[in-house]
Amino acid sequence: MSLIDTPAGVHLCYEVFGDPADPPLLLIQGLGAQMLGWHEELCRQLAEAGFQVIRFDNRDVGLSQKFPEGDYDLADMAADTAGLLNALDIDRAHVVGQSMGGMIAQQLVIDHPGRVRSLGLIYTTPSLEFISGRELLDEQKALPRARNREEAVELHPRSQEPCLSPGYPADLEWLREVGGLMYDRDYDPNGTERQMNAINASPDRTAALATTKAPTTILHGDGDRLISPTAAEVLHQKIPASTLTILPGMGHELPRPLWPQIVATITDNAR
Repeated sequence: MSLIDTPAGVHLCYEVFGDPADPPLLLIQGLGAQMLGWHEELCRQLAEAGFQVIRFDNRDVGLSQKFPEGDYDLADMAADTAGLLNALDIDRAHVVGQSMGGMIAQQLVIDHPGRVRSLGLIYTTPSLEFISGRELLDEQKALPRARNREEAVELHPRSQEPCLSPGYPADLEWLREVGGLMYDRDYDPNGTERQMNAINASPDRTAALATTKAPTTILHGDGDRLISPTAAEVLHQKIPASTLTILPGMGHELPRPLWPQIVATITDNAR
């Protein structure tokens, strides 16, 4: 993992997998999630498919810069993403975002269309209208904060219960492991609230997405309780020449048994 400053002076932490000679694939993470949420093994599978894979901590989480005053929106986070590409001397990249990361990816292709070679949108939405699990998010927010690593390990699986897939067993071992790893790197739940404020402060992207020229693939689970699969259908309708895949039994997560299909879908779209 490395630290870098964007041209605008935002401090970001990132990690790279694969051959630098391969086309870059930038992975954007969701609400309150550190880059570790893109499982290292999944990143390596994407690298083996022929990409230089880059994952990073969004602002306000992990080892990237904190913005205690908040007062930013998804356009600012998309500018961070474009700034990371600038700092890495990457002109254009394949971009994949999950959940809030998909919202940032949408804003990136709207504000910085020349930077996006292809677009992958995973269980995300073009507007607040399709966030169907706000009461579940409130329950997550109401969970106690970890006072030590042991509590972080036990609390993280509880915080992820709304994301679980009805058609696949929960990977509790991994959820406990990543809960501890995130605690070790940086534990700051306040950043999640500021990111949620950024989502709420951002305008509807639906109409603007009609200008998207990047090849786009949209993936969503029919068991997602946080963002309605209807959001994926709207994205498909609005983004020209996009493809839509509804994955039976998948919730608001990426179950390990689906990784080969997800990797293949992203790869086919990029090609």
